This record gives sequence, C-alpha cells and structure tokens, in this order.
Amino acid sequence: MDLTTLTMWAAAALGAGFALLGVTGVLAPEFAARAYGVPADTPGTRSWAAAAAWRDVAAGAAVLVVASTSTPAVTGVVLFALALIPFGDMVTVARHGVRDGSAYLPHLAGFAATAAVGAVLVAL
Repeated sequence: MDLTTLTMWAAAALGAGFALLGVTGVLAPEFAARAYGVPADTPGTRSWAAAAAWRDVAAGAAVLVVASTSTPAVTGVVLFALALIPFGDMVTVARHGVRDGSAYLPHLAGFAATAAVGAVLVAL
C-alpha cells in the first residue's frame, strides 16, 4: 500500500472517528461532555453537548465524503479546516477553567492527528 492510499485511509478513519464520537454524544451527552472535560449537569449544558455532538457527526460525514470522492490535496485542506474543531474545543475547555490536564488530551490528540494527516495529504 502506497503512502497516498494509506493516508487517505487514515483520513477516512478520522472521519469515522469524528462521526462515532458525535453519535456517542447524541446518545449520551452527559458521558460525552465529561469525556471532553466539560460538565453537562444542567439543561443548558446538555443542550450544548448535544449540539457539539451533531457538529462532530456532520464533520465526520464530510471527511468521509471528501476522502472517498476527492483528491488527497482537497482532503488534506478539509482536514486542516476541521482541525479547528478540536483546537476550539481545547480553547473552550480552558476558558471554562478546567484544570485537569487529562481533559485536554482528547482534543490535543484530535487536533494533532487531523492536522498531521492533513499535512501529509497536502504534501503528496
């Protein structure tokens, strides 16, 4: 398997991962919010968690569509744009005063993986 094929599969896996995280958040917003480092203990915060979950479903679906129908460069650019989601989530967690460093890890990992795969695809 060549690098282009491998990296496009990695992009599809990221898309599936985003979508799966979103589905988890739709079905269990309190659990997903805790995993993201933000409490969902009021109707307002549960609503926010559900909205973020649908955002992740849509982002994952977009990556899957682009990865299966477009060029590596276009897929890479889309991944760069979508890397703003986990980065923004990290900023949101920080702005809400979360001090537990483990709350940042899923966002940091998502940002790093999405940006790295995007960079490789753009470079190919």
